[in-house]
Amino acid sequence: MRLLPLIVAIIANFSMGSFFAWSVLVGPLEQAIGATRSDISLAYSVAFITMTLGMFVTHSLLRIASLTYLLFIVFTIAGAGMAISGYFEALWSLLLGYGVLFGFAVGVAYFLAMTAASLELPVRSSIALSMSMSAFAGGGLVWPPIFAAIIDWQGPHAVLLLFAAYLIVIGFVGGLLMHVARPTAHAGTNEGGGLFSEILTQTPRIFILLWAGFICIGFAALMSIGHAAGIVINYGFSADQAYLAPMLNNLVYICCALSAGIICDWLTGRRVLIGIAMLTAIPLLTLYFVPTATVSILALAVVGGAFGASASAYPVTVTGYYGVSGLPRVYGRLSSAFGISGLLGPSAAGVLYDWQGGYELAVLIAGILAVIGVVVLWFLPKIKPPSTAV
Repeated sequence: MRLLPLIVAIIANFSMGSFFAWSVLVGPLEQAIGATRSDISLAYSVAFITMTLGMFVTHSLLRIASLTYLLFIVFTIAGAGMAISGYFEALWSLLLGYGVLFGFAVGVAYFLAMTAASLELPVRSSIALSMSMSAFAGGGLVWPPIFAAIIDWQGPHAVLLLFAAYLIVIGFVGGLLMHVARPTAHAGTNEGGGLFSEILTQTPRIFILLWAGFICIGFAALMSIGHAAGIVINYGFSADQAYLAPMLNNLVYICCALSAGIICDWLTGRRVLIGIAMLTAIPLLTLYFVPTATVSILALAVVGGAFGASASAYPVTVTGYYGVSGLPRVYGRLSSAFGISGLLGPSAAGVLYDWQGGYELAVLIAGILAVIGVVVLWFLPKIKPPSTAV
């Protein structure tokens, strides 16, 4: 019974990991709706903004509702969003259903999963967090070929409708399992003030550097991950094999997300984050100077692995600086970096593609931003024992 919260966290993140299968939908939706690549990419960018909002408010939501009820409500919202996107074949429905409703639900569910994985469990928090965060990419590995098969069968909007039904079922099952588990409240649930009082922390230097590093890594990674299928096609892969890019991307993401939290225990989170930024910069710059199909899929795989490592390394590092009780609040603030990079990254890559007719400039800019991330994170102080107040 004590492991049920972790199981629910893994199921929730695995389901919402379909978010990283977006690149498989981009081309078919572009044709079905008759919109430009940048227009379609806007839905993904909006989803990152609403996902950030969901992450930011989840700590406040946990103070008024339990994990059980929140899981059911959030997955119902996600299902409704997918249903709207699938039933109304238009850009506005994609922006509203996928961008606003589904994106918000992904953010809340992701943060609920992280909170559940950081409860008192019979495994170390670094391991539990790594398992939960890697499950997000597990969904990104499994869903692309399923989505591709359904697209070939009935088109992209059938994917959205079928997945809507799946999400509602998962919300019911996850809520039921949490009800059976009856976990104790998270140590940081009742800490802190209102929503807007949580924006600043008592250690602004650490927070600002973590946030700025998150921006650079997130922007660079999402410019490529959000267009993985399109990028490999641009560099010579056949369109019918393009789904392999997000699949490989997320396979490496899983492996790195599983291991990064544990590695943080050995090397410290600061060193791991610097390494993550380097592993984002090097492959992107290599792809720019060596533009081949093989390099493109390998570069995206490494970037996906680095981004996956950040998914577990950042929560573990935040815990190192602020303590377990500060994780929900502080990581909720840091999630605003997701929103900014999610707003600018995929849409900027789409605009550059429409303007240039390729992804070369987008890859170069992403690589430069990752280099800046290395410099920013280098100035993080060594991790000290956290204070009791955050």
